[in-house]
Amino acid sequence: MSFSKRCKKEILKKEPDYKEIDMELLAYFYFQGSIRIVNNSYQILFKASENIEARYIYKIIKEKYNYSPAMEIQNKRKFSKDRSYVVLVEDSEVADKILALADSYSLYEFEKFFENIKSRNEKKIILKLAFLLKGSINDPYRGYNLEINVQQKEEALLIGKIMEEFSINPKLNLRNDSYCVYIKDSDKISDFLALIGANKSLFDLENVRAMKSIRNDINRQTNFDKANIDRTVKAAFRQVDAINKLKEKNILENQAEDLQKIAELRLAYPYISLEELGKMMTPVLSKAKVNYRLQKLIKLAESEE
Repeated sequence: MSFSKRCKKEILKKEPDYKEIDMELLAYFYFQGSIRIVNNSYQILFKASENIEARYIYKIIKEKYNYSPAMEIQNKRKFSKDRSYVVLVEDSEVADKILALADSYSLYEFEKFFENIKSRNEKKIILKLAFLLKGSINDPYRGYNLEINVQQKEEALLIGKIMEEFSINPKLNLRNDSYCVYIKDSDKISDFLALIGANKSLFDLENVRAMKSIRNDINRQTNFDKANIDRTVKAAFRQVDAINKLKEKNILENQAEDLQKIAELRLAYPYISLEELGKMMTPVLSKAKVNYRLQKLIKLAESEE
């Protein structure tokens, strides 16, 4: 099962927010509901891609109106096991009540609907249902991306505006005749998952982020150490080469005793650090003083070329 499906199932296994049941119903209706007329009366259809999704809206309607809607199962393609679900409100009185509730919130007038959403909890419910019905999220091992794809620009603007109120600041993009509201910042994705109550998925995401951070730190340290080793080896080769040239031309034997001693040590121990070389001198020399003497030998060898 994908990370996205696990995230959605985690949310759907929880009970709807019955204290805000009107918004639970309206948000589902807004993103995945439709109306049909049968014998001059209205029926309401709620589409669902998973059985657990259908049960979610079923519970909301049952709690709100003490009415059990019908359930329909449809094959998406002929002879296919891939199914979709429809929760059907056939009772015209219940359907009328749902439509009246939608009218009271001005559900299909973007600005008015946004103004009628008063509480933070109601706004969280809209984001939750938008993600459940229209959203997806990448497996964090493969990268960070959460997106919600809707058909109407007003739906995208509503989602984006509510996200901005929670300082999430998504991007909006037109993609194949639909609108995509997306987040790529891992911090913001974490904030979004916390808002919609996907706590386990949030924990899994943070675990991956922590592992990636540790791995990146290790890689940076490894690269840093490798670069230091490379620099040390190159410097040592240059020093040894200079000392050998001075010996070949009998110039080294005419230098000060401390220069001769440091040169002998470098030839004997070409791969040890300047600090270790300094400790082998009598008296002990600092790293800077060892480096000064070796650089002096290099310049002397270069002047003799």
